[in-house]
Amino acid sequence: MKLVYKTILINTIVSISILFIGEWSLYIFLRQKIEKETKEHLEKECHYVKEELEEGTNIYAFGNNVGDDVEIEEINTLKYNQPLIDDVVLKEEYEEDEKEAEMFTSKRIVFDVIQKEKMYRVSIYKTTDDEEDITKNLFVILVLSGILMLLVLVTANVFVYNKLFSPVYKLIQEIKKFSIQKQLKIIPPTTTTKEFAELGNIISSMSKKNIEDYVLMKEFTENMAHEIQTPIAVISSKIEQCMQDKHLTETQSQLLGDANKALNKLFNLNKGLSLLSKLDNKQYTSNQPIKINALIKERLSYFSDFIEDKNIAVSENYNSDITVNMDVSLAETLLDNIFKNAIKHNFENGKISIVTEPNAIIISNTGDEPTVTIEQFFSRFYSKNINESLGLGLSIIKKIIDYYHFKITYIYINGFHQITIQF
Repeated sequence: MKLVYKTILINTIVSISILFIGEWSLYIFLRQKIEKETKEHLEKECHYVKEELEEGTNIYAFGNNVGDDVEIEEINTLKYNQPLIDDVVLKEEYEEDEKEAEMFTSKRIVFDVIQKEKMYRVSIYKTTDDEEDITKNLFVILVLSGILMLLVLVTANVFVYNKLFSPVYKLIQEIKKFSIQKQLKIIPPTTTTKEFAELGNIISSMSKKNIEDYVLMKEFTENMAHEIQTPIAVISSKIEQCMQDKHLTETQSQLLGDANKALNKLFNLNKGLSLLSKLDNKQYTSNQPIKINALIKERLSYFSDFIEDKNIAVSENYNSDITVNMDVSLAETLLDNIFKNAIKHNFENGKISIVTEPNAIIISNTGDEPTVTIEQFFSRFYSKNINESLGLGLSIIKKIIDYYHFKITYIYINGFHQITIQF
């Protein structure tokens, strides 16, 4: 959920809670106030009746001018020496044109009096239906006005918060579009809000620093890869000249051979790390449609001598013609590294199987059962035998797969190392 709507939701919940508590409290207060005033009115009526009786007024003279209704009955024993106030429901007398009697909620004060040696029980009634109706209607009005106020508040909040946070949304869009390869720094949106302006400036400065670091690293990698080729070529030439010397001893020849192997590893290491660096920096952008089946046949032909040296049987089963948008050099590197591993870690008289399926290729080769976890195979510099390989091959494969958002899986099944690439 967006910050704006989360903030509005919290404000709305708080407002509803305050509104509910406030309106309910007001409703309870009004009811209590009306009830209190009704009791006070009945007590005044009771006091008035008693005073009039003490002055000799006829007991039946209060029928029309006290309360909403008065009942007077003669009694034998006194029960209500002190006035009692309670709630009662009165039933209106049937009228000729009415099917049902109407019910009225009332408050009643009951008290006993003595006049001329006779005892009377007086009940004075005060109808409370009108006051209840007024209170309920007022409560409904408050609720409706509160709902209307909430709607206005939410609408205003949506508009205000969207307007307030619009610089943040613009900044997020700038961050999403930011690409370090394009070397365009993030431009902070114009805003009068101090915190948002500070945030935009900081992110803009960070993007500028990242671009500068990227440019420096790219230049360093390119210069390193280029400059190291010259001394490697010179050393290789000198070693070759020395190995042509007829006066070399066997020990010297062995040492020069080891040096030449180490130099070749250094050359391959420089080439592999340069490729990984370019992949990390997303420098391969010249994609074009590549027919995978044709490329597989081409790269197999390239490794034909190595395959014949180990007398490896290769089976090819092209069930689907696959076309993928990739950089040509990366596609070749991907297949070359897979085939190189399949040949190098295979047995003499081993087997290699190549199968293409819709949007996938499966390459299997015989070999020793792995003794480490599958995750280690794709780790940089991992090698089964450090003296035979740099351990960059599978790492490069994984990097190219990730670069194009493909999927690669590896299993060892029935004596075969099986790699599946899904495009």
